[in-house]
Amino acid sequence: MSTISQHRHLHRRNLFVERELGLVKANTFQAQIINRRIQNITLDPAVSIQREHVGAVNTIDIEEAEGRYLISGGGDGHVYIYDLEESEQEDRRIIKSFASLNGNYNRHKGGISRVHWYPFDNGMFTTSSYDSTIKVWDTNAMEMACSFDLENKVYSHALSSKATHGLVATASADPRIRLCDLKSGAFTHSLPGHRGTVLAVEWSPRHEFLLASGSTDSTVRLWDIRKSSACLCSLDFHNSNSPPLAETNVAHSRTVNGLSFTPDGLYLITTGHDDKMRLWNLHNGQNTLTNYGTMIRNQYVNTLTPLISPLYSGSSYSVFHPSDDRTILMFDLQSGTLVKRMRGAYGRCTALAWRPRTEEIYSAGNDHDILVWGPERTDRDETLRAIADTDTWSDSD
Repeated sequence: MSTISQHRHLHRRNLFVERELGLVKANTFQAQIINRRIQNITLDPAVSIQREHVGAVNTIDIEEAEGRYLISGGGDGHVYIYDLEESEQEDRRIIKSFASLNGNYNRHKGGISRVHWYPFDNGMFTTSSYDSTIKVWDTNAMEMACSFDLENKVYSHALSSKATHGLVATASADPRIRLCDLKSGAFTHSLPGHRGTVLAVEWSPRHEFLLASGSTDSTVRLWDIRKSSACLCSLDFHNSNSPPLAETNVAHSRTVNGLSFTPDGLYLITTGHDDKMRLWNLHNGQNTLTNYGTMIRNQYVNTLTPLISPLYSGSSYSVFHPSDDRTILMFDLQSGTLVKRMRGAYGRCTALAWRPRTEEIYSAGNDHDILVWGPERTDRDETLRAIADTDTWSDSD
C-alpha cells in the first residue's frame, strides 16, 4: 500500500472511531465522508458507456427524479438515452443505450447543442440544435410534442428546476434571448440587451424569474423576466461602481460561454475565452475576486458549463471545469484552490453531468465517448455503509 493510501486509510479509520465515540456529530461525519469521496473522484475503469455517436458528444444530462437515466446529444444530430443502473451488479459494466431518436422523422437536421430532462418528470425532455430549433419530446413514445423555430443557430437552452412558469430560455446567434412557453407551445417575449451571440443561459435555483446570460460581447446579464425593462444589471469584473447597465461593464475580457449557479442560488460562476473563471456574489453583484489560477483553457465557440457539486450539510462546494487540454479541473469554489486535475480522456471534454446520490460525474467528449468518474473503489463500500449508518445514529448518542 502506498504512503498516500496508508494515510487515507488511517484518516478514514480515525474518523469512524471518533464517530463511534460520539466525538463527531452525524451530519459532520457524513459531510466529511462525502467531501472525501468527491475529492477522490477518478476515472472509473469498471464502468463504460457504449459508444453510440459517430461524432462528438456535445451535451449530456441526468434526470433528477431517479438519478437513473442519462441522455446524450451529438454533433451527428443523434440523441440516445441510457439506463445507468443496467448491469449494476456486474464487476465490469458496459452501459448501452436503450432508446434513440435516430429513426424519428422529426429528429434534428443539425448537431445537438444541448439536451435537458424536464426537471419534474423524466417523461419529457428537450433538445436544441444548430439547425435553429428547440424540440420537446415525449420520452415514453419518443415522439416530438412541439417545436420552436428560432431562425438562428441555437447554442443552448435552459429549463428552471424550481419555477412553475414552464419557460425555456434560449441562447442563439440572435442577441435577443427568446422565451418559449412549454404550456402553450409558443414564444412569449424576447429580452434585448446583448450586442453579440448569446452562448449561455441559466435559471436561478433560488428566484424563479431570475435568469443569467453570457455572450460574445463579454457581458453577463441578470434578468427579471417579469419586468418590461427586464435587464437588472451587467456584471463588471472590475467592481468599478459604475451604473448597473453601463456599456463599460464586462464580466470577462473576451467571450463568455459558460454559467452555473450554486445550488443555493447565492453565487454565480462564469467562464470565458479569457481562460478565466469568476465567482460572483449575487447579493451585491460583485466579483468576489477569487483566483482560480492559470490552468484553465477555454477557447472553443460552444457552451461550456462548469459543474458545481451539491451542498451537503457542513460541506463545501467543489466546481469542475472542463479544459481544452483534455483534463477536468476540480477547484474549491470559495478559495479557488486547485484540488486536482482529472486525466484519462482521449478527447476534449465538452460537457459534465452530476449523478445524484452517488457522487459520480459523467463527462462527454469530442472523441465520441462518455466517461464515468467516481470515488476510488477502496472508499466506496465502506463510505456508503457509513452514510447509511448515519441515518440510524442520533446526535445525542
